[in-house]
Amino acid sequence: MRLLWVAVALVVGLVAAMPNVVEFEMREIEDIVNFIETKEQLIDFITEGYKFKSQPIKLKSFNYRDCGGANAMININSVSVTPDPLAFPGPLNVATTFKINSDVGSPMVGDLYIAKKVLGKYVKVPCIDNFGSCKYPDLCELLEQVQCPDPIVKIGIDCTCPLKANSYTLPKTEFDIDASVIPAGDYHVVGNVTYQNKQAACLDLTLSLE
Repeated sequence: MRLLWVAVALVVGLVAAMPNVVEFEMREIEDIVNFIETKEQLIDFITEGYKFKSQPIKLKSFNYRDCGGANAMININSVSVTPDPLAFPGPLNVATTFKINSDVGSPMVGDLYIAKKVLGKYVKVPCIDNFGSCKYPDLCELLEQVQCPDPIVKIGIDCTCPLKANSYTLPKTEFDIDASVIPAGDYHVVGNVTYQNKQAACLDLTLSLE
């Protein structure tokens, strides 16, 4: 009987200590993030030393919300992602409807927040060499460096600024995505865009890969 009570006491002690242990480990993780200086270190943190395997990465869940509000210059009305489940690398079908309420030009400032869940808590991925949670002083300059996809051009957007006010509908369009370099895990991504100190657009995403 005495051994039973000792065992119970040990279990209770472990349960009581768990929150403190997790909090301590989270502080250690956040301290490690503060010392990340290279892209290689950043990728190693995100992957948690994960060794990439040959099997496809699957998108287990995907949720979004327009966090820009009714007064934003761009309102995202709907986003559809298929097939279900998604497997990467492979095709990704995207359909969306959105409205640009007023012309959005340069400089179009972008803030990207990326976090990965570690020990049940989202930890912000720092910005290293324009990779991670970064601020971009003018997205228009970045758009000038990319070849605008044909489906985007067909709906009336040529990937140059200013973005013209109008209502847009992108029908189901297939993109080939190579996400084999993205490790499994839960992610929280927020993209925020401002123009002339006004809210231009905001998209809040949560996704889980396995």
